Amino acid sequence: MFYKNNYIKFINSHKGENCFILASGPSLFFAMKNFIFKDIKKYSKIICVNSSILAENNPDYWISCDHLCVRWSWFNLVKNNNCTRIVRDSWVKYKDDTEGFYFFSPRKTPEDQIDFNEKRLMYCNSTNASIDFAIQCGFKNIFILGLDHKKIENKDHFWQFFHKKDQPKQIKPAQGQWEQQKSVFEIHLKSYNVLNEFANHKKVKIYNCNPDSKVEVFDKIDFKNSFDKILKR
Repeated sequence: MFYKNNYIKFINSHKGENCFILASGPSLFFAMKNFIFKDIKKYSKIICVNSSILAENNPDYWISCDHLCVRWSWFNLVKNNNCTRIVRDSWVKYKDDTEGFYFFSPRKTPEDQIDFNEKRLMYCNSTNASIDFAIQCGFKNIFILGLDHKKIENKDHFWQFFHKKDQPKQIKPAQGQWEQQKSVFEIHLKSYNVLNEFANHKKVKIYNCNPDSKVEVFDKIDFKNSFDKILKR
């Protein structure tokens, strides 16, 4: 089905630019503490994934596959944000929560395959969808923060490092336990592998800015080194 507010209007809209994708893993917290974090918007576009809008409340895009986001207190930040918000078409029925949103349909191919010409996005998690979107937008360099697939200091989300009073709340049950999250990592990794092939086909470079990440498919660099690549130092 083609939706009036379809994400495809953004295809090739950022050719030659740089972008940061903010995933929600715990390493994002430490990137936020780096003094250069406040400058990333000066030199690149920002795509927030799910709860990472708590890390950057003025992104260019916010992307999600998971309608259970509406059960979190931070979703009000999304609803009231001026950024471009893009969600999977399964959200269409939530009209009260998606006014002004754009939609995408999931790819017809399995998680380990991509039709390079298909105008749909990866669907098995929101970070995959965001990477797929960034590749199709034509960004030349994609830097990912918070892509970990591991706990840090026994925490699996960046906001768990916040003071207790500043941590988001589940209005209704929304987040699976860590073992449940881990159970689908193998599927996610298949998607990352094929997304890297798609990026190479499009002459796009993807960097994982956590050298200790369990996701090995993308080249790993320190967060600070991403600026050297952007500024060509």
